[in-house]
Amino acid sequence: MIVFLREKFIAQIFLIVVGIAFLIGSFLLFDIVGGGGALGGGRENAVAFEINGAKIQQREFENLVSGEVTRQQQQSQGRSQVEREEVEQQVLDLLINRQVLLGSFQISKVEVEQYIRSDENLLANYNVVQQSGNGNEFRQYVRSLLLNQILLNQIQGLELVTDVEVLNEHRRQNTKAKLKYIQFQHFAYNSAVKVEETEAQTYFEEHKEKYEKGEEINLRFIKLDPQNFISGEDLQAYYNEHQQEFKTPEAVKARHILKKFPDNATDEQKAAVKVEAEKLLETVKAAIAEGEDFAELAKEHSEDTGSAPQGGALRGRNPDLPPGDYFARGDMVQPFEKAAFDELAPGEVSDLVESRFGYHIIKLEEKRPEEIQPFSQARSAIRDKLIQIIGVEQAKTVVENLLFDVEIHDYEAAIQLDRYKDLSLTVQDTGFFTADDTNIPEIGRTWAYKDVLDQAFDMEVNVSAISPNRKQNGDIDAYFVAKVLEKKHATLPEFETVKAQVIDDIKGEKAKQLALEDAQKLAALRASDESLEDLVKKYEAPEDITNKEREVKESNLFALAPNSGFISGMGSCRDAMFAAFGMELNEVQGGLQGDNAAYIIQLVEREEPDMETFENDLEERTKIYKALLQTKQTEIYRNWLATLKKGAQIVDKRSGRG
Repeated sequence: MIVFLREKFIAQIFLIVVGIAFLIGSFLLFDIVGGGGALGGGRENAVAFEINGAKIQQREFENLVSGEVTRQQQQSQGRSQVEREEVEQQVLDLLINRQVLLGSFQISKVEVEQYIRSDENLLANYNVVQQSGNGNEFRQYVRSLLLNQILLNQIQGLELVTDVEVLNEHRRQNTKAKLKYIQFQHFAYNSAVKVEETEAQTYFEEHKEKYEKGEEINLRFIKLDPQNFISGEDLQAYYNEHQQEFKTPEAVKARHILKKFPDNATDEQKAAVKVEAEKLLETVKAAIAEGEDFAELAKEHSEDTGSAPQGGALRGRNPDLPPGDYFARGDMVQPFEKAAFDELAPGEVSDLVESRFGYHIIKLEEKRPEEIQPFSQARSAIRDKLIQIIGVEQAKTVVENLLFDVEIHDYEAAIQLDRYKDLSLTVQDTGFFTADDTNIPEIGRTWAYKDVLDQAFDMEVNVSAISPNRKQNGDIDAYFVAKVLEKKHATLPEFETVKAQVIDDIKGEKAKQLALEDAQKLAALRASDESLEDLVKKYEAPEDITNKEREVKESNLFALAPNSGFISGMGSCRDAMFAAFGMELNEVQGGLQGDNAAYIIQLVEREEPDMETFENDLEERTKIYKALLQTKQTEIYRNWLATLKKGAQIVDKRSGRG
């Protein structure tokens, strides 16, 4: 396997996703459909840029920018204003990318001609464009396509991700840790902090930008909710017409005890395992006859490291399965599935069942037939679906008409028109607010209405626009017709007006440090091998703090997340997260500083992934492989392109700029 790339290969590495993006960029730069792109005219005009000696004419550049502004406006559906200067930079970056990429490979005229003639559509377009005198530009466009294809072909032979890396990534994602901890919350130390006014004044002078009051706007709006266009009758009708969507598959609940085959087992080894499995079967059935629990027997005897800790319980992957340890047909190997679904009755224990993994002893606990989910349970999912299928489109139609009407009649008059009376629309004003506020008055939390917020602060005063707001998954949850009534410029407040906030900020910083020092002080009192439960008994709280009690708590199991420090059941502490995966069992560390508290931690559990099962799970291996591949290819491509661009010679020849 190729585990590293020699320098000469770097220029050959492009990921498919970026290749596609580059292809799209080529169409943008060499638009021949609307006549508004680089081929929009053949007359000479002033040069805007020179990139590695290649001249980009002013008219070509302006056409590209105008076309991209239009495209972004259409794509945003009025959600945000398109800044021309930003688009100019985007187009320039794309032009630079194109030029440095074209300069990285030599493609002959013959190769370009052959490529054109190999594709009927390209050839037809070429013949049309050539008649207008733009054949050279079209061939340059085709050179981009050909370069793209060459690069994509070359990357397919490169193995950027090794099996070891896939295994390590699975191990990282599925190795879990659990901590006991003593927590020292920052806010409890605020009362112990004293701040003098002179100190606050000095802090304010050194951090003025922190207290600047941002631009304020007052927004008038009408909100349309797509869910208001869906009726109960619509939900019932959809349910009646799409029963197949609401079927839960036939499922069983079973446990097993596995006697494994060795890797690459010979027939002799398999025969020896069978002898051991037969003895185990006798032991298990005798124990069950005496009233022992199958789950406890699985924990003791099963060699399936993935299911044994759960008493041999197995769960399938079908998202439509009922909650609990159920699996459907197709989730298990065929011999196991046949025994569980077709041969055993609930409560029965099988004889030996052979699969490629070894010999199984299976106890069937429950069978559930294929069922149709009742309407009462399906109602919420149907509603969410119909809102996006029907509600969004109907709301969009109404809001487009409404925008036209408010521009003619103004807001209050527009909603009184007969066509809107059944919608119970209201006109509301937010009053002044800033982009940094946590709440948009009369609308809701800023994080939930970020699309509306972003557009509002880009809008001109007294210009109405449509603003669709989207959920985090991209679904539209509301449309707004809105205009900014008034704007107030950003201002720097006087110290006295923000004095209380400055003092609170200083207290917060000092309290954070006091919490850490308190944690370190207690950690220093710990004797060798002393538990946290014994250590916490030694704690003596400082005077003047609230919440003087300390107790030992326990986190949930968590995996190492390099880009996050959040530990479920504990809080956010990157130091604790990374420490947990380097500690020995029962080791203690502290104090460690978190976002909202300091901690003393003890590693009390580590759960290792079942790597043998993973090695046989092609679907999961492929998923991780693709994710790693995309990450690596993106990084390599960006580094390579950045190196090319760093050496590019770019001259801005626009009037007054170069």
